[in-house]
Amino acid sequence: MITQVFATKQKMTQAWTKLGKRMAVTQLSVVNNVVVGQKLRDDQQPLSFEIGYGKKKLKNTDKPLRSRLEKGGFSVGVTSLRQVAAAEGSTLKVGDTINVKDVLEVGDVVKVQGVTKGRGFGGAMKRHGFQGQPKTHGQSDRARAVGSIGNRTTPGRVFRGKRMAGHYGVETQTVMGLTVLYVDPTTQSIWLSGPVPGHMQSVVTITKTGEKKNIELDEKASGIKPVVEAAAPEQSQEAAPATETAEASQAEVTPQTENGGAQ
Repeated sequence: MITQVFATKQKMTQAWTKLGKRMAVTQLSVVNNVVVGQKLRDDQQPLSFEIGYGKKKLKNTDKPLRSRLEKGGFSVGVTSLRQVAAAEGSTLKVGDTINVKDVLEVGDVVKVQGVTKGRGFGGAMKRHGFQGQPKTHGQSDRARAVGSIGNRTTPGRVFRGKRMAGHYGVETQTVMGLTVLYVDPTTQSIWLSGPVPGHMQSVVTITKTGEKKNIELDEKASGIKPVVEAAAPEQSQEAAPATETAEASQAEVTPQTENGGAQ
């Protein structure tokens, strides 16, 4: 299979472990992950897959991508594309839809990459965490100022990358060490421990790190409804032998009646 999927951030909530610890939880939806293309090695084994995420009208897709999708037999376009390395023995092929339970399971440690929220123009204290300057000794308007940004005549300029006030947010950020707490294969949703970058309905990338962490949730306290399997097939199987027994007893009674009538 693969170790990376796209997901949509739904909301944040809270959950409780069996030890009574409260945890911040982010709910994400892992849907519409489709294999659009693949690269093969010399031995014709898959080297990487091109995963498409989201839905978009095919006529509104860029022409180069639209032609590729049409050749692959797709009737709907995608909004995002990403190359994902293929694992050994992967059986995915073009056109397959990826199920969340085939990639992630409870206890997996993952890293999440997304674009942070836009916060507009921010000062140096909010944007970079500067301490600020003294509020006394004659400084009436320097408390939140940046301070000196350069030097003397040499170098006579401000170095590139100097931390100053400016646009805050809308930056690609990766959060490490989050744990998968819950996986719902019916709705294709997962719960991750802690916050992830981005606003609600933003697209993030979830990557497995190969590590495991055992965190057991209290399903009742966390509001998780257990999956109840339907018992209808078992009842029908039990009813079938009873019907067969009734038919067999009828068949045994009928010949006796005929013999009695003949005598």
